[in-house]
Amino acid sequence: MSQPLYPRRPQRRAKKSRRLLLLALAAVFLVSTAVTIFVAYHAHHSIIKNALGLRNIQVDHVLLQTGSPFYTYEDSGKNIIASPGIDVSTFQGEIDWQAVKESGAEFAIIRAAYRGYETGRLVPDDTFEKNIQGAADAGLQVGVYLYSQALNEAEAEEEADYLLDLIRDYPVGYPVVYDQEEYSAGQTRTDGLSGEQATLNALAFCRRIYKAGYLPMIYVNTDWAHNMYDMEKLDHYPVWYADYTASPSLPGGFAMWQYTDEGRISGIEGPVDLNLLFLPAE
Repeated sequence: MSQPLYPRRPQRRAKKSRRLLLLALAAVFLVSTAVTIFVAYHAHHSIIKNALGLRNIQVDHVLLQTGSPFYTYEDSGKNIIASPGIDVSTFQGEIDWQAVKESGAEFAIIRAAYRGYETGRLVPDDTFEKNIQGAADAGLQVGVYLYSQALNEAEAEEEADYLLDLIRDYPVGYPVVYDQEEYSAGQTRTDGLSGEQATLNALAFCRRIYKAGYLPMIYVNTDWAHNMYDMEKLDHYPVWYADYTASPSLPGGFAMWQYTDEGRISGIEGPVDLNLLFLPAE
């Protein structure tokens, strides 16, 4: 009697093996693609290398201590501790820097220069030299900022070069900050500036500062963070965020927080901006 022809089992096993191989290859391809996308995104959005180890963080509000005159913050789980400091300009008048140091301030961000609202001229802050020398002599870490009225990238680069020339003989080891914001007290040359152009200006300034060997930083308030700047294009630079609420929040995080413009400390008559700079804990 002839036997019926049945498919041989080895053939079924071979087909099954091929299917498994194809599935495995597809899985490897998907994982490889995901890793490539992640690496590319991380490379674009990772903060620039910097000696201070700054990175833009999300603040855990539970860990924030709102003491006087300076707030404190420490996150041992993420190895972060906040350093208290101030930012000043000619509007603070005569400053007793030793008293500022003794009040608990560890750093000062000093306005070095600004561009005129109408004329567009770049001029130094009247008290820049006295403030930066006084702060350094008192033992504070020193950074600087320029108040911008740049209309385009070329003017932002001009501002960076002007600032670099001002600070070359001073011990600036803390951030060199680009500060462009709305001036609401009157008409300015930047009225009508688009968010896209403002973002390009900030990038141009920061690239120039970084190339010169300093640490660039971008100052933003809540308005510009949400309505002007494209923060995703800026998030590889440290962000200095001005938010006077008790629970500051920014999607990309921030490296420094300006939490009041009405601070009171020894050595300064009248109000002053108070800040926390988030550093790696030693």
